[in-house]
Amino acid sequence: MGIMAAAATVAVLGGGLIAVRNVGTQPPVAMPPDPGGKVGAPATPPTAEPTLGPTASPPTASPQDTAQASPSSTVTSTFPPLQDVPEVCDLLPASLTSRLAPKSESEPGVAKDGYGAKRKDCAWNQKGYNMKGGYNESRSFTVKVNVFPDNDSARDDADFSWRSMRDDSGQTKDAPYNAKYGEIKEISDLGDGAYAIYNEHTDRRRAMAWILVVRGNATIDIRFHGSDNKGREILPNKDSRPVPEEELLQGVEEIARETLKNLMG
Repeated sequence: MGIMAAAATVAVLGGGLIAVRNVGTQPPVAMPPDPGGKVGAPATPPTAEPTLGPTASPPTASPQDTAQASPSSTVTSTFPPLQDVPEVCDLLPASLTSRLAPKSESEPGVAKDGYGAKRKDCAWNQKGYNMKGGYNESRSFTVKVNVFPDNDSARDDADFSWRSMRDDSGQTKDAPYNAKYGEIKEISDLGDGAYAIYNEHTDRRRAMAWILVVRGNATIDIRFHGSDNKGREILPNKDSRPVPEEELLQGVEEIARETLKNLMG
């Protein structure tokens, strides 16, 4: 399986900064501070969702690991280049988004062109309670598309995040990170390179699957978050149930395939 990244990768988890590269695309952010009690239920849940992502020092993968975690930049892509980035919120049908993230609505993100790439993103955030068996099943995801001048530039940008994923693969980190990672997975038929990884916040009981794809001169970065929150809780806490790895990885791959299909025409 494989993974995508952005021209800027800053990964933060549990308040810990892990890697800084450029500043083109916003990386995962820390979980919000504990409110110290139960969160009251407003008329509708807030749209902002806490995110979760890899946390490590700047990548230290060996040359051998790097070769295993990303395609060679000397390979020429067979995919036609993109000239521009379409509106990302228009790339996914409601039939998919309503199934994978019930009660969600799309909102354009804040990605801006810069650092050698054209960039756009979109977030699908939960707008209402999705109650099942006494739990509010919270699901949300983001899709970011970055178009570079050429395939080599896209691969170089993705390499940074792929190395970070490989470094975190299979690791468990205590406080302040409170993170448990699955194994990095390669998806061989999505483009020129695609890797995915699952992680779980062991304190707040929230999970995320992250996939980063390189196809032609574009990178596609997708993060799928999920937790089942007891009662009518909005934010995840120690009583929440993180969405299992298999479910989130299947979901993020499905989002990636549909995005690529509509992005490439």
